[in-house]
Amino acid sequence: MVRNALKDKLIVIAGGGYFGTEALISAKESFAKIILLDEFPDCKASKFVEEIIDGIDLEKAMDVKASYAKFFICDAVKFLIDFLRKTTPDYIVPAIPGNLTGKLVMMWLENRGFKIKVESGLAEEVLDDIPKSMVNYYDKESGTIITSYMPKGSLCEIPCDQPLEFCPTTGKPKAGAMYKVLEYATWNKVKASKIIRSHKLQRNVGCFKGEELTSFLSYINQIEKPYSIAIGTACACHGILNVFSVL
Repeated sequence: MVRNALKDKLIVIAGGGYFGTEALISAKESFAKIILLDEFPDCKASKFVEEIIDGIDLEKAMDVKASYAKFFICDAVKFLIDFLRKTTPDYIVPAIPGNLTGKLVMMWLENRGFKIKVESGLAEEVLDDIPKSMVNYYDKESGTIITSYMPKGSLCEIPCDQPLEFCPTTGKPKAGAMYKVLEYATWNKVKASKIIRSHKLQRNVGCFKGEELTSFLSYINQIEKPYSIAIGTACACHGILNVFSVL
């Protein structure tokens, strides 16, 4: 991503560990407005912020300056649920364990009084259309699927420009961008499917556009239950998604 493209953009970083820290430093160098979220006050990224707020304070979150980072000590998912009702960040960096978009959508629906049910049959239908060599992890209980062109246990060479034709580390040809692979695998399997494309910040950290998430939330708000959902993020090489039913 071109650095100047982030100038004055609002970036929410969910997680203050290694990747969250890399994202924060990159965003400050790009003159972005930054909100950092983490439950641990002494997380690694906390050393690079200008202001620390204990808990969720939406009024303070709505007022952030360029090249300025506000750190809210709180649950990232709960914060974003409240924040997305007020505004749409330009970019969101998922730097917490698991599928941030899946957690957000589930909590969003549960707060509206809906029940979430994971049905393994749905996820397994999606898995049927993903090459087995690309599936690094599948959790039947949560309906979480993690995919990658990199074999499980191996590490990507950094930096990587994520070419569409082959993996630079293994040399193996690609079947296509991972976000397209997951769009294909989820197509017509569920009522509502969204694979949000991940873009690379400086320092090799991924982010996605906030409007892609909020538009999907607006869409599912109009669907009558019961229905099924597949929601996740993916770049050209890696992906993560959750598959579940809404009752």
